[in-house]
Amino acid sequence: MAGSPESPLLVFCSTCPPPAEVGAALAGLGFRLAFTMEEQRYPAYSQTPPLPAQFHYWDGHGTEVIYLAGRDAGEEGERLESHASRFWIYPGAQVTATRRAAQLCATRWRLTWRHPNQGQKREAVA
Repeated sequence: MAGSPESPLLVFCSTCPPPAEVGAALAGLGFRLAFTMEEQRYPAYSQTPPLPAQFHYWDGHGTEVIYLAGRDAGEEGERLESHASRFWIYPGAQVTATRRAAQLCATRWRLTWRHPNQGQKREAVA
């Protein structure tokens, strides 16, 4: 796992696991679904791409796992890797909780975590 569990982590996933599967896996570590947002589709004449559904999970230590269930376009001007979904982990007060969540996701969906700005640093150097 790239990055440290004390800082936020990001991963672009080549698959799009069903949200119920993600929730059930995280529930086994004590996470609960705290917030959801349904997919946002815009009119066909709009050039705004759809926003995938979001699922925010929290544990009792303040650790947050965010799952974007679908491909997104990112921020304006941001170049994203090819992906089918995205995950983020924001550490809470207990490092082991962050590590367990990151390891569970990495093992279950074959993910490689990194710092959110890691890709931007490489582009700036290239």
